[in-house]
Amino acid sequence: MACSAAIIQTRPVRFEVFTMMVLQLGPWGKVLVMAIGAGVVMITLIIVVCFVGPGCWGYEWMHREEERRRRRQANGYANHIAEDTLKLSDYDYPWKRNHLPSYASHNTVNSVNSTGSLIGRMANHRDSTYSSMSEATDNRSLLSMKSVTTEDSCSNDCSANNGPPVLTMSLQYVANDENGTGRLVINIKDVKSLPSREYAGGLEPYLVVQVARTTWPLHRRAGPALHELRTRTLRHSFNPFFDETFVLDVKRSELKEWCLKVTAYDQDKYSNATELCDVSLALRDVKNLTTAREALTISCNLVKTNREVGDLLFGVSYLPTAQRLSVSVIKASNLKYLEIADSIADFNPYVRVIQLSGSSGRSIKRKKTAFKHGTESPEFNETLTFDLSPSHLETTTFLVLLCSRTLCEASDGQTGKKCKDKCLGKVAIGSHVVGKQQRQHWLSVIQSPRRVVSAWYTLR
Repeated sequence: MACSAAIIQTRPVRFEVFTMMVLQLGPWGKVLVMAIGAGVVMITLIIVVCFVGPGCWGYEWMHREEERRRRRQANGYANHIAEDTLKLSDYDYPWKRNHLPSYASHNTVNSVNSTGSLIGRMANHRDSTYSSMSEATDNRSLLSMKSVTTEDSCSNDCSANNGPPVLTMSLQYVANDENGTGRLVINIKDVKSLPSREYAGGLEPYLVVQVARTTWPLHRRAGPALHELRTRTLRHSFNPFFDETFVLDVKRSELKEWCLKVTAYDQDKYSNATELCDVSLALRDVKNLTTAREALTISCNLVKTNREVGDLLFGVSYLPTAQRLSVSVIKASNLKYLEIADSIADFNPYVRVIQLSGSSGRSIKRKKTAFKHGTESPEFNETLTFDLSPSHLETTTFLVLLCSRTLCEASDGQTGKKCKDKCLGKVAIGSHVVGKQQRQHWLSVIQSPRRVVSAWYTLR
């Protein structure tokens, strides 16, 4: 206690001695002391800035180990990305019998399993039919994917056409002064750069012209169609030339209330006609229509139709040893049955799967599920199998259709023979389809044999 008290008493004495020495200094001595103090403060600030702020040699020296660790992690991530984006031609699958050709438009595959790389996962597969069946039963890997909404512009789907579809037509109004009526002459000339089909094969396009009475502005809902006109079907053409003329009687006072809707369809022999794109034209926007003596030529861009009729969930798996591909149809939801049926009682949905040749688009094999009666969200839970060799994986396309079974009624009112079924929507999966999600799904099936890869798709 005595020692601590003595130390405390000596501190004020030392401070007082230092103060007296400073006061006894001359003017230059005081300046020297102030300079030394300022120098100490500056050195302290420089040291703090160098060791705290980035960019100085002190900061870099203190954090050199952390920077090395960060670089190693970045290099490891780059190697992981390079490992997960493999080309089909660069990797030799243990189950592959023949060489698979590579295609520049879709030559990368995304990893299906997030717990490991593709190389490590595929090296552990056993190449036997029994083991592959047990793995498919016990260790199914389901990949959930959401349907990708296609863009409104047709330029992405028209890789060979370079631009949106363009419709060329001419309009002329021929007035009759006697009774106040006249004739509207519509000449459909041609369409340029139609979007390609989702799967292999050329287009078989035709146009439908609907005339409806509408009010202004155009965003209001138009009334029922007054007239519906259809051109002939042309085969294997992305730039069809129709040159067809239609004549309609109309009063001059009602002409400005008319609206023309031109829709391009593809006559698909495996399903119903597919709606490609359309355009609406109000006749009040056509200048000098009633006064011009000659036909007015009009060119307008067609907008791709985003027609959605429901969602379908199915999975695909491939068994290379047995050379068998399985399509597991699980369920569908939110089906817009009113487009092909008058009521829910007349809607009997089922799924039909067609195996197509990638080069010619010819049907190789067809299979379908059992139909469900009167439901807009059916559950199928059926598996359809197809024989498919590894050499045909890159050239085969599968077309999945959701149809409705139609039963005709006999003259006595009872259910008679089966009529032609109607197709509500479809989706194509394969290496050469237009949809990006469908191509990735197919490549995921190839990369992960004996595993079920499942996905939701929007039917169109």
